[in-house]
Amino acid sequence: MSNRPPGTLTQDWYPGSSEGSVGATPVSGPTHDSTFLSNTGAQRFGTDLSANPDPTYPDFQVISGLTASSASAAMIAQQYIEFPFSTGTMQYADATASAALFYVNGIFTAKRWNLNANAHPRAFGYAAYVVDAGGNPVGGLLQQIDDVSTVAGTDFQMVRAPDGPGPGVALQPGTPYALRFYLYRTPANSDGRASWDDTLFTMSRQTLAEIIVSASTVSATPNGAQNDYSYSYSFNVYNNGPDATRAVVSDPLPTVANGATANWSCTLQPSGTPCTTATGSGPISAVVQALNSGDTAVYTVRWTGPGVTAASTHTVSALPEAGSPPDPISTNNAADLSLAPATITAVDDVVSLTTNTSSAATPVSSNDSSSGGVVDPDTVTLVTPPAAGSVSCDAGVCTYVPPAAGLTTPVSYQYNICLAAPNQAVCATATVRISAPQPNAVATTPTPVPTLGAYSLSLLALLLGGLGLRQRRQLQAR
Repeated sequence: MSNRPPGTLTQDWYPGSSEGSVGATPVSGPTHDSTFLSNTGAQRFGTDLSANPDPTYPDFQVISGLTASSASAAMIAQQYIEFPFSTGTMQYADATASAALFYVNGIFTAKRWNLNANAHPRAFGYAAYVVDAGGNPVGGLLQQIDDVSTVAGTDFQMVRAPDGPGPGVALQPGTPYALRFYLYRTPANSDGRASWDDTLFTMSRQTLAEIIVSASTVSATPNGAQNDYSYSYSFNVYNNGPDATRAVVSDPLPTVANGATANWSCTLQPSGTPCTTATGSGPISAVVQALNSGDTAVYTVRWTGPGVTAASTHTVSALPEAGSPPDPISTNNAADLSLAPATITAVDDVVSLTTNTSSAATPVSSNDSSSGGVVDPDTVTLVTPPAAGSVSCDAGVCTYVPPAAGLTTPVSYQYNICLAAPNQAVCATATVRISAPQPNAVATTPTPVPTLGAYSLSLLALLLGGLGLRQRRQLQAR
């Protein structure tokens, strides 16, 4: 490692990184595997510390400015060398970010403080931590050596014994951290200096699955003369996690299928190949299916049986097999499938006659509907006739004929309609309301009021005038 630049942070990744922890080729800068880290940065120093190449051995550095004399004092004084990095983010199969943790497993630093078998020892100590962006320790103290000059050898000091892949120092995804060494002098250290060379560590990450179960609706197709149904549904088991897993799949089948022969099949998508257990009959009981990230196992269930007489719900599920990557999101490991009896809904109709004597043919079954069955127009029958007029029904069409004198007030009638076999006993009733225009009003001629002409008015004026003259003469004679 002596040929690597001073302060280089090299990650020796697990698994399978192309970046080695040792080698003959100098590294020109920080190196990292982007699967685990989004970035790494150059070394950084705490308060009053600085570094320069060693005058005798220029491929490593001498750190100056140590004043603290203990680990706790160095932490208070913030005297350290650190190597910053940010964790990456594992993606789910649907390209969303996963919550997979990352782990620091093994940590090593070169023993350049004991170059030439302790011929030029540096008397200082360190306390090693992984810290977050605020400088807070993550996972506790990794290692503390109060006097490195007492440590023999010139190769590498194991700061944290390697383990994994798996839990080590757990780190959150997409988060900045640093590998920090608090530095402090020993009583024998007269110049406040320390020596430092390469530092490296190994990483692994948490393996995760995210098993998502989804289901279709149940399809029921009447078999006509056989007086039963062909039922079918499908459900999907999808691995959205970043890692391969083995799912334990279960489907107890709906109650209505009990006693019937239910057959099922399974296809792996997107490859289109058969599943490990490709077919079966009866309940699906803890069938194990391997799923790579992004794979979907599509199960299709079919059986033949009588019509459903009571509502029921059953649950299909898929869970990680013991020893497989865990699934931290358990809310989508199951899906419900519901079966309900066939129903029919008959909808009222409103009819307006063109005239009060015209008939009206109404396709009463056209707006009626069903769930789990088929509406049969041929079953339409008259239940309650209208108060005036008559009704006849044929093939889902009811024809109203008004009375001979015409319809003068609204009337209504009721009809009954049923589902086709095998649900012919499932029926409903609706009302048809009929109205007719009011007859036109008969126009009447008003009686004229007599009026006086001009001659009559003149004659009336003369009479009134003569009468007035006579009354005045009588008054004068008195």
